Amino acid sequence: MQKLYISCDMEGISGVCSDRHREMGDMFYDWARQQTTRELNAVINTFKKFGIQEFVVNDSHDNMINLRIDELPEGTSLISGTHKTDSMMTGVSPDFDGAVFIGYHGKCGLSRAVLSHTYSDSILHATLNDIWFGEATLNAAFCGELGVPVLLVSGDDVLAEEVAALKTGTIAVITKHGLSRSVGRMLHPKQVEENYQQGVEKVFQASIKPFTIQAPYRLDITLRETQMVDIALRVPGTRRTGEMSLQFSHDDYFIIYRAFLAIQTLASRSYLK
Repeated sequence: MQKLYISCDMEGISGVCSDRHREMGDMFYDWARQQTTRELNAVINTFKKFGIQEFVVNDSHDNMINLRIDELPEGTSLISGTHKTDSMMTGVSPDFDGAVFIGYHGKCGLSRAVLSHTYSDSILHATLNDIWFGEATLNAAFCGELGVPVLLVSGDDVLAEEVAALKTGTIAVITKHGLSRSVGRMLHPKQVEENYQQGVEKVFQASIKPFTIQAPYRLDITLRETQMVDIALRVPGTRRTGEMSLQFSHDDYFIIYRAFLAIQTLASRSYLK
């Protein structure tokens, strides 16, 4: 194993539980950004102890300019910037030996997952081939289409349940325990770092396989408002299935993935105020 891809979000980082932590410009944001960097670096430095030397990190939170390259370990490159075509999966390719998801969170509609959502708060519910999915599942399938296994995912204990459901052997590192969507029992940073250490060790003891979903693919999405569906129907191939729901089908996973991104982006920007 020589080269790892890391997608780094923020909501699953220990201590993060509010929009004030995750939104740039708030007085609590910079602390959350620093804690995200701390956890990310703990993962990279631990994998380095096992001989991995090349890391490509995709800043995957919000506007995707949260991480600073000068604060990351040597041997790391950073994909930074807004409007990435493949969003949280930009830059992953078949030449990676594995992927790692840091600071991920529970899927939309979960009452006990801290800051639960699936890409945006415009999504009330989303299934792919009848699988209720979150970002971890959707992105793991993207990696799986490339033959890349997701080795390790970190976030709260509710996210760990989603990771276990993949049945790939992927290791889940718990950073906090969810009490509600806005409340968590946070683990101390030193404990989290120990959890990462143990998690990485388990990676090298486990048999982990890529996660795949069998084609053909069918997306069923329920949005928060009716007019969100009106605007999301601009995505070719979508059809309305209810007052606040729509469907999209295709045989190509990457088209499914981009269609989902387009639908949620259009929906999140079309709320009638």
